[in-house]
Amino acid sequence: MDKTQVRFGVAVKAVVCPLRKENLRKENLRKENLSMPEKVLAVPASALWESIAYVQKGLIFEGADQLPALVARYGEFLDRPQAEADPAYKQIIPYAVIRHFDRYFLLQRTAAQSERRLHHKLSIGVGGHINPAEGPSETPGKGNAIGEGLKREIEEELYIASGYQERLVGLINDDTTEVGRVHLGILFEIDSVSSDVRVRETHKMEGAWALVDHLDQNYDGLESWSQIVLDSYLYPRALRRARDAKAG
Repeated sequence: MDKTQVRFGVAVKAVVCPLRKENLRKENLRKENLSMPEKVLAVPASALWESIAYVQKGLIFEGADQLPALVARYGEFLDRPQAEADPAYKQIIPYAVIRHFDRYFLLQRTAAQSERRLHHKLSIGVGGHINPAEGPSETPGKGNAIGEGLKREIEEELYIASGYQERLVGLINDDTTEVGRVHLGILFEIDSVSSDVRVRETHKMEGAWALVDHLDQNYDGLESWSQIVLDSYLYPRALRRARDAKAG
């Protein structure tokens, strides 16, 4: 059932939709044995920074396209508690920013989210860990795990009406925080054909379209990765567009 709500001063529609059968099947695989720790895909940090120029905090453009090959060669599925406590490994997190022309889909997480550190934070990205079920042929492989993980996160979190195109932008790294030291974001820009984009699990998140200026005005409320994306990618691009439009 659709219902109209007001979020961030913008009237939007929220919808609660069932997940696709494929996503439900994968979720059931992850929950089959609740006594077993969740397995997450991680890569040794040393292997990453031997091939990709290290940036302590920021968005890495150069060498980002090498990550799938590095994951295929060095990736391991670790128990999540182990991975969260070991900065020798970087957990690989697909992070998708949804765009429709000059607007970006801004999300606000509620207290129903499992990750307490993100409660009530604003975000311009959806993302999550990659699990063994996202390997090829449902084996604990690494094949196209990044692409499958990206697809799963988008389909679980959002309803995008008319399809989309994805583009790899870069890698998000932040070794200045305890959480950041054990995670590496893979930034994808998702160009939505339609403006009809809605949150699926509305008890966990709220969403609305926002211009870059609005994101900048709410900068302090953004989670750290979203701040990095705004600083290094969205805002510079918006400034270039404004400059080009003025010159034209």
